[in-house]
Amino acid sequence: MIWVTFLPFLMPCVAANRTSDPVPFFHGHVFENSSPGSRVNGLSVPLKRLNSRRLCGTAQPGSAAAHYKLLGDGSEDFRVFAHHKRGHVLLKTTQTLDREERAEYALSLGLCYGQCAAGEDASELVASIKVDVLDTNDHQPVFPSANMKLDLDDATALRAAICSLSARDGDSGKNADFYAVPKTGDILLVDSILGLEEPIKFQVFARDRGWPPRTSQGVSVEINPRQWPAARSATPGPRQQVEAQARNVSEDAGIGSVVVNLNPVRFQSAAFELVEPELESSPVSVSRDGGDVVIMRRLDRETEPLSCKEVHWGGLEWYLVRVELTVTDVNDNIPEWSMVPAPYLAVVSPDATAGSLVYKLIAQDGDEGLNGEVEYFLSDGGDGRFEVDRKSGQIRTTGLPLQRDREYLLTVVAADGLGSRSAPAIISVVAGARPPQFTNASFTIAIPENTPEGQPFLVTPAVSFQKKPISYSLLINPSSLFSISADTGEISLTRTIDYESDQHRYLLLVRASEGQDSMSSAAEVRVVIVDENDCVPEFLQSIYSKDGVPETVTTATSLLQVSANDCDSGPNADLTYYTLSPDFIISPHGTIFPAGPLDYERPNHLYEFVVMAIDKGEVPRTGTTTVRIRMANVNDEAPEFSQHIYRTFVSEDAGPNTLVATVLAKDPDGDGITYKITTGNDEGNFVIDSQKGLIRLRSSPPPRLQGVEYVLNVTATDDNSSGGPQALASTAQVIVGVDDVNNNKPVFEQCQQYRESTAVLENQPAGSFVLQVHAVDADEGSNGRVTYGFMHKDSTVPAFSIHPDTGVIVTARKFDRERQREYAVTVTATDQAADPLIGICQLNILILDQNDNSPKFENLRYEYFLREDTMIGTSFLRVAAHDDDFGSNAAVTYTMSGEQPEYLRVNPLTGWVYVNQPISQRTYITREIVATDGGNKSSSVELAVTITNVKNQPPQWEKDTYSVVIPENTVRDTPVVTIKATSPLGDPRVTYNLEDGMVPETNMPVRFYLTPNREDGSASILVAEPLDYETTRNFILRVRAQNVAAVPLAAFTTVYVNVTDVNDNVPFFTSSIYEASVTEGAESGTLIFQVSANDLDLGLNGKISYSLLEDRSGDHKYFRIDSELGFIYSQAVFDRETKSSYLLEVQSVDGWESSRPGKHGQPNSDTAYVRVFISDVNDNKPVFAQASYEVDVDEDADVGFAILTVSANDGDEGGNAKLRYQITSGNTGGVFDVEPEVGTIFIAQPLDYEQNKRYKLHVLASDGKWEDYTTVTVNVVNKNDESPVFTVNEYYGSVTEELDGSPVFVLQVTASDPDKDADQEALRYSLHGQGAESEFIIDEVTGKIYAQRTLDREERAVWRFVVLATDEGGEGLTGFTDVIINVWDINDNAPVFPCALSCHGDVAENSAIGTSVMEMTATDLDDSAVGQNAVLSYRIMGILDATNAKVGGVPTISDMFTINPTTGTITVGLGGLDREQVESYLVLVEARDGGGMTGTGTATVQITDVNDHAPRFIDHSCQARISENSEPNAQVLELAAEDRDTGENAQLTFSVVAGDQEQKFYMVSHKQEQRGVLRLKKRLDYERHSEQKFNLTLKVEDLDFSSFLHCVVEVEDYNDHTPVFIPHFLSLAPLPEDVSVGTSVARMVASDSDSGQNREITYSLSEDSDPEGLFSIDQSGLLSVARPLDREKTAQHHLVVIATDHGMPALTGSATVQLPLLDVNDNGPEFEAAYSPVVFENVAGPQVVRLNQTSALLRAVDQDSPENGPPFHFTVPPEYRYSNDFYLQDNLNGTSTLTALRTFDRERQKEFLLPIVMSDSGHPAKTVTSTLTVTIGDQNDHAHMAGEKQISINSHRGRMPTTVLGKVYAPDPDDWDNKTYVFEGHMPSYFILNKRTGFLIIKENTPPGTYQFQVRVSDGIWPDAVSTVTVYLRELRDEAIYNSASLRLAGERDSFCWKCLTCLTLWLSGYF
Repeated sequence: MIWVTFLPFLMPCVAANRTSDPVPFFHGHVFENSSPGSRVNGLSVPLKRLNSRRLCGTAQPGSAAAHYKLLGDGSEDFRVFAHHKRGHVLLKTTQTLDREERAEYALSLGLCYGQCAAGEDASELVASIKVDVLDTNDHQPVFPSANMKLDLDDATALRAAICSLSARDGDSGKNADFYAVPKTGDILLVDSILGLEEPIKFQVFARDRGWPPRTSQGVSVEINPRQWPAARSATPGPRQQVEAQARNVSEDAGIGSVVVNLNPVRFQSAAFELVEPELESSPVSVSRDGGDVVIMRRLDRETEPLSCKEVHWGGLEWYLVRVELTVTDVNDNIPEWSMVPAPYLAVVSPDATAGSLVYKLIAQDGDEGLNGEVEYFLSDGGDGRFEVDRKSGQIRTTGLPLQRDREYLLTVVAADGLGSRSAPAIISVVAGARPPQFTNASFTIAIPENTPEGQPFLVTPAVSFQKKPISYSLLINPSSLFSISADTGEISLTRTIDYESDQHRYLLLVRASEGQDSMSSAAEVRVVIVDENDCVPEFLQSIYSKDGVPETVTTATSLLQVSANDCDSGPNADLTYYTLSPDFIISPHGTIFPAGPLDYERPNHLYEFVVMAIDKGEVPRTGTTTVRIRMANVNDEAPEFSQHIYRTFVSEDAGPNTLVATVLAKDPDGDGITYKITTGNDEGNFVIDSQKGLIRLRSSPPPRLQGVEYVLNVTATDDNSSGGPQALASTAQVIVGVDDVNNNKPVFEQCQQYRESTAVLENQPAGSFVLQVHAVDADEGSNGRVTYGFMHKDSTVPAFSIHPDTGVIVTARKFDRERQREYAVTVTATDQAADPLIGICQLNILILDQNDNSPKFENLRYEYFLREDTMIGTSFLRVAAHDDDFGSNAAVTYTMSGEQPEYLRVNPLTGWVYVNQPISQRTYITREIVATDGGNKSSSVELAVTITNVKNQPPQWEKDTYSVVIPENTVRDTPVVTIKATSPLGDPRVTYNLEDGMVPETNMPVRFYLTPNREDGSASILVAEPLDYETTRNFILRVRAQNVAAVPLAAFTTVYVNVTDVNDNVPFFTSSIYEASVTEGAESGTLIFQVSANDLDLGLNGKISYSLLEDRSGDHKYFRIDSELGFIYSQAVFDRETKSSYLLEVQSVDGWESSRPGKHGQPNSDTAYVRVFISDVNDNKPVFAQASYEVDVDEDADVGFAILTVSANDGDEGGNAKLRYQITSGNTGGVFDVEPEVGTIFIAQPLDYEQNKRYKLHVLASDGKWEDYTTVTVNVVNKNDESPVFTVNEYYGSVTEELDGSPVFVLQVTASDPDKDADQEALRYSLHGQGAESEFIIDEVTGKIYAQRTLDREERAVWRFVVLATDEGGEGLTGFTDVIINVWDINDNAPVFPCALSCHGDVAENSAIGTSVMEMTATDLDDSAVGQNAVLSYRIMGILDATNAKVGGVPTISDMFTINPTTGTITVGLGGLDREQVESYLVLVEARDGGGMTGTGTATVQITDVNDHAPRFIDHSCQARISENSEPNAQVLELAAEDRDTGENAQLTFSVVAGDQEQKFYMVSHKQEQRGVLRLKKRLDYERHSEQKFNLTLKVEDLDFSSFLHCVVEVEDYNDHTPVFIPHFLSLAPLPEDVSVGTSVARMVASDSDSGQNREITYSLSEDSDPEGLFSIDQSGLLSVARPLDREKTAQHHLVVIATDHGMPALTGSATVQLPLLDVNDNGPEFEAAYSPVVFENVAGPQVVRLNQTSALLRAVDQDSPENGPPFHFTVPPEYRYSNDFYLQDNLNGTSTLTALRTFDRERQKEFLLPIVMSDSGHPAKTVTSTLTVTIGDQNDHAHMAGEKQISINSHRGRMPTTVLGKVYAPDPDDWDNKTYVFEGHMPSYFILNKRTGFLIIKENTPPGTYQFQVRVSDGIWPDAVSTVTVYLRELRDEAIYNSASLRLAGERDSFCWKCLTCLTLWLSGYF
């Protein structure tokens, strides 16, 4: 919470009482994103508007200061602080605010006294504050999606809107009012898209209108043209615009209904056909002749756009009609349940309270609106213990008792808004525990083969209704192939599965249990194995190649065929071939064709690409091979330039034969090349070497370069030596930039015109156009491109701004001509050269006048004294007004107000006022004079003329006017002139007054003041403030002289003060530093620059001369300056390479001695610096660092490898030193190139030592004008650059598994080295890949490969290796080939059953013969694709009873099961399977392969149960007893039953089927334990005869069978009735409040249905209803008054009577008695408020006395009821009725008025006590007397007098505390006035005086002595009085302290204490 403490002086207190003001409201704002600590704008809370009166009276001495606290949500975002000077409360932010997060705050300002704890409310709310957070544009528009795709018919009409885009913006106002192009966001079709197939893509942006505007991310729009059917395109004739129709059709519309008719049409006879959608998928059809759109099939609620085409009958014209059908909803869907899991099970605690949530129903209805609103209902079940919320579907308990462990079956339905009902759903609710429920009743999943073992593939979650952990296990697990996580229910494989060798389906049984011995449930899981595409296609060759393909081959030529195999079958083995090469295509069957023209000119003349074979499996697999196509050359390619565009440059002054560029082309076919310039050389400035490609400037005549650049087209033509059909050519561009020499500076050609005509109107906004300047630079390019700027002092703020490119000058602020009439501006134009040249134009911009000033009169008021005998026509006074504007705007005319008669008139032009009519009859004339300027602005002044008697003469001035001349530097208080006037009357004294002016010339603001001289009666005018000649040059002062006669008269004179100029202004330069430039080599005397200074003085004072100051660098010696004009000239020829810049110091001096302090007779001066830059010219040639270079480079160096960097130096700078490097000769074959700007030589084509061993390159460096050459020798170093080549690309071999006698030879590879003279014996072979050097080795010299270990095909059937052949004895280059070795199979593996000893299957008992039991399949690791080694057959070897087998059982009938010998499927062989006899069997199976090897496996076949036994009770009879007070769900008895079946067939359900007509009992079934509990369902009542004994029939049942048991239940009696009052509420007639004690009120009687002592009743009253014991009740129920009653205390009693029976435990009943009381007039009237009226003294009577601040009426109130209350009557006792002081008037309306009859004197009597007699209107009336105190208010009607007091004080041992001595004595009968006390004259240092109270304090340890001082006392009305105080301080001896006594004085302090202090000694004993 934010608070701030205010100083007391900021809190104005309200002294008088006042009513509570409404809380004021204040409003402010702050921009979002403002930094913390930003002030809330527009919000300033004045303290005087806050209700702060409590600060005055509530704060106790010593309490903490009062402070304000900010309250409300979000108050922590602001803090309060005080502006002490202004007395305002302000707010600042404490953090950065976000408008999009919160846009406004509603806060309160609270006043808190003392310490307010956090969260504690303030003592008083004093203001309400609202703060708006204003928006800044901090959000860009956002489209809802990043892209949009739509289909568009290519027949869509032009200009049709195809879609509309919209974006949103988090900002507000203009910041969110974005716009797009077009503004609406509509995208229109503006061009035909007929026939377009490719999609049209573009982006759309949204931009808001905030500042700065923000632009959204683009939304990508893709429009796909949708082609119409081909048949439509055959229709001739013009396509016309699309028409659109929209229709609604109900979704239950019948088939054959007509939706719309398309007539009338444009044609007389027309035919209709449906275009879209296709007729087969369309829900409607169109009749060809009539145009009826007819429903063809049942509709569903959706919109289907249709287009119909209308064709002229027999004609060719047609147009489209688009019909939009909107299908409206009908209630054709019923609600459908969507709860999971099913069945719907729930549990609830038996002790659940009412409203406990049990289950939530969810149903969905496909309809919309009311048709789709779903409500839920409980239709049956639940015995009233459950209810369903119709809207939410929540099932909750009703509060009725629930029977523990009972299952409640609730039947619920869902209905939509029109009553369509869903199928009923059964919700099973158990009041207790129930087994876990799986989320599915059963699970089915398909998993791919090769699913990794241990990877979960299915989760079988179950829900625990008891919220207990669930444990999962597998009850059936075929072949132990699966495992389940006990914690999560995740099922995974224990090993991988092979679809080809394992069975395809498995049945699992999963159990979920909550503990080892607790409840559990089971679910079936069916696992289906899906074949996986796990074989990769393999090509027959890893590399395919074809040589000698001519590059002219056509695309129809088949090049070669590739082929691949896939070991999968079906679609997984169906292969399709692809290639990603853009140069070739391949057919689906593997035939390769060229995709386009092929090219011999490729690296190694070879195409190498990858071909893929992809099978058609669900997850396709891909195999790859490499294809190599070697090309044969044909001359079919034109020469290729090294660059398509060459860029170079040459200086405009370059000479003949200057090298410009070198072009280089190479022919891929190897032909020779010639070069030629074909176009762009019209002037013949360039020539080219046809063989070398060197382009130079012509030698004769000398070249003449013009313009910025030349574009030359150069052609390279081959010589067709490769035998092509014709010579080929190609063209490149050479762009030659002409480097301009910057030898011209920008020139303002119209500078003089700018100086003469530039002006701007005042008051125009910033940014207003002033002038556009233009400078011309004769140079080209950047040297001639000009930018504009200003030159000004660093510290000044520019008044104008200029656009750097256009030269447009605009205002930078708003101008006021009256402040400054012109501005000196220096405009610069700078070219863009590296060494720029600058041109300047100095001009003055005039500020034109606008009529924005009204005329101002020289004086505030004109007054004149005119004799009554003044003649008509006499001019006596001239008024003058000034207008600060210019020209006609400043032309002033005068008029006078037209009151009649016109005694006076004013001359409209001169302002002279003259007499127009006789004035002798007037004594005083006032008129208004109006001054109007040329623009109709005006002002007025009052003219007052006093008409004087001829005998009365005003003072006479010694002179009519005074004139004086003074310099502008006259100092303050200097007398300027002395003036004097005298009065011709008896008293010669006059008073002087300097009239106030209205303009600077008439002393506004004040520059002069007047002082009278008493000695001679004159007056002097003195300088008040410094004068400024440049601001105001003359003053006209009007002085008034007035006599001291009874009727004072005045006269006026005018003083003219002329101010002369002094040299007080400095000639300031327009800029503190200037920059200029001059070209090196320029002649001496060249004009460089002009400096300028301004001096505001005039004449010699403002005449400026310029000079160069000497400096130690000596730079000034090379320049001179024109002393009058400021032009700077050179005095030498400069060389930039010697010195690049010079710094000059320029001085400006004015023409006279300075009047500024400290100048000592010297003139004013200023200095500035001029930096002169020497611009470079190209006068130095580049020079290479070396005359020649030599370098070695390997022939295998990469293309692009930099071999050397050559560099040259140029003494120039910038563009003149920019060098270009070129290879001019020696570059055979173009194998080298050079970076033209850096000189780096690099390899451009591969080197070949065998072709060229040495290159001698000539390299040129040029700066565009000058050149230099160097030689670079490149030696090529020979390298081994050919890799060995194998005889074939791929080798195949094979070896049989399990061979002994290692190593076994497999195959041999051979390679050769193509290098010339290479040593073929130096080749070395190496084998690489998995198995190299372990299973296989290679002889590194011969290339023979051996198997060195015994191989096992079952481990690996194919081995792939890479063999490398390396030359130079294994140290050189390497070639490679692929080696594939196949391992042949032998029959060395016996069949194996994967499930081993844990193969499981199941079959239901009594299953028919042939029923499938399980798959018993084995696997054989031998090769199934070759021979019979892995072909298996199956047979059953024996069958055992699994139970007996554990104890050595014997085989059962061997034909009980049979097996398919091929597939291994076990089926039932004989009928009569009985689980109760044999629960499981062991089946021994043998598998045999084609080689005679066998394997065996044992399958366990579980016989599953079928419900073929009925349940029965264990007991044959039962009997029980129960008390009638037993709670519902109480247990009555427990029964057990048995069933020979198992599983769910043995889960038993118990129920009551007879003998319980009112359903008092129910059974709870424990299905797993096969027991049931009989429980009480409803309460029993022994008093009902039918409920004293029950004969029940109980039932037990499984899923199909049941049995019964009879049981007798007897009920015992219990006391269960409470006493009952009739009635239970009794309303009595009112009783008078003064009823006597003991009065009977009523008799209350209660009854009890029980008997015996349970019927006996005792009565009492509830203490809560009668806390004061006003009533009592006896045992007969008689209610009476026990104590006196009072209606004013309790107007109505509600008594609660309690009846208690004597049962065990006792029961009670109650009744309420309502007793109202009647009023008795037992209270008299009293004042409505505590009145304290004040009547001030000295106010004449009569006057109505105000009783408080708001009213003058005296009011009364009465506590009795209205009939005993008003109207009230007021009077006074008889002895007061005729008083002369006050009179009380009864207004007869319940109010009275008090009137003060006379004037009072507080000093006589300070208050009056008036007894007021008040009577009410009761029967009888009640009269009381109250006293009203009227205070006489004090007025300051007595002067205070000077007083004199003496005070004697004793100190002890020089010690004394700071002590209040009392109040300064100044006798005054008044006691309410406010006095001020201050020391008069000498201020005593040992005393403190309180200015407000007058209390005098002596400081601590004041030394002894006598102190006398005076105190001035003032009350602001009466004259001040000075009181004298004398203080005697003496040292007190110790014995005086020991013998002292105390004296206490009583009485008024002022009247007694101070008088006593004159004679008593003040004993100070408290300090000691």
